[in-house]
Amino acid sequence: FSESIALDQGEKVEQASLGRHFASVLGNYLKLIKAQKNLTWFTVGFGQAAVVFPFIVAAPRFFSGAIQLGELMQIASAFGRVQDSLSWFVDNYDRLASWRATTDRLTSFDESLSACAKPNDAIEYQEAPLLRANGLTLGLPNGEQLVSRVKLEVKPGDRVLVQGPSGSGKSTLFRALAGIWPFASGRIERPQDLMFVPQRTYFPNGRLRDALAYPESSEDYSDEQLRLALEQAMLPQLMDRLNDEDAWGQKLSGGEQQRLALARVFLKSPQWVFADEATSALDEQSEASLYQRLVAMLSGKGGGLVSITHRPGPAAFHNQRWIFSKRPAGSVAAYEITQQST
Repeated sequence: FSESIALDQGEKVEQASLGRHFASVLGNYLKLIKAQKNLTWFTVGFGQAAVVFPFIVAAPRFFSGAIQLGELMQIASAFGRVQDSLSWFVDNYDRLASWRATTDRLTSFDESLSACAKPNDAIEYQEAPLLRANGLTLGLPNGEQLVSRVKLEVKPGDRVLVQGPSGSGKSTLFRALAGIWPFASGRIERPQDLMFVPQRTYFPNGRLRDALAYPESSEDYSDEQLRLALEQAMLPQLMDRLNDEDAWGQKLSGGEQQRLALARVFLKSPQWVFADEATSALDEQSEASLYQRLVAMLSGKGGGLVSITHRPGPAAFHNQRWIFSKRPAGSVAAYEITQQST
């Protein structure tokens, strides 16, 4: 984001924000130093007091002649042994505190991982040759319902364009179909050979061939297949850079990243494709060319296409529409989905 900050001339704001965050870190570090200082004063003072204490208590009897020097040393030695046995908690307090902090971090981390790995039991997923949703309800984390008990269907050969205002739940529907949205319920039947293309695709750092084949191994594909996929996605300038290592998610422009994501689709050639604003950073001519190639690939495999877009260009490559429309105030859900043929 450095370029965006520089273009907006936000250096002073970012510097002030960095100063606040650094002050918070510094304040926490000073609190740690203060707590460590207090603990050191207490433990060291306790240890030194334990050395002097038996001599102070037995000194009156020694000076009165009631006990000899050897007896005084025996008293000090016996007190030291008892004190060592009873001061284990004081001597190990810092290690106990460190152990508890480490345990708290590990348990909270494990709980977070368990929560993320928990499957969405509210939606029943089944394998089918088409895409069908029955009684699908989409909600938000705050409990608000976006759509309630909708029924959707996409048959092989259909190409569906999802449209609606921003915030209506188009991307939420996309995530529910993918099985990664926990605030949903209903039943979804979907094909097995499918692929989801988000607006911003993740590309691992490293060789271009690995970024193109992700999450599969690039060894599963020949160089000819990789270069052909790049050519189909209109990235001829990358065809000879398969072994180059770079941070592709930062090196490439937004349009190049989206074309590389589509190159991944052409490489794997799935039967069904779900695209969420997958060409929003491209010019209209490139967008039309890529959609034409994508539709041709899916038609040859007898599959289907579901696209989310706000631009009018891709509409020519679809024969159905799912339109999110606002429902009246007080309704169970905020939006409804209507299906139209084009």
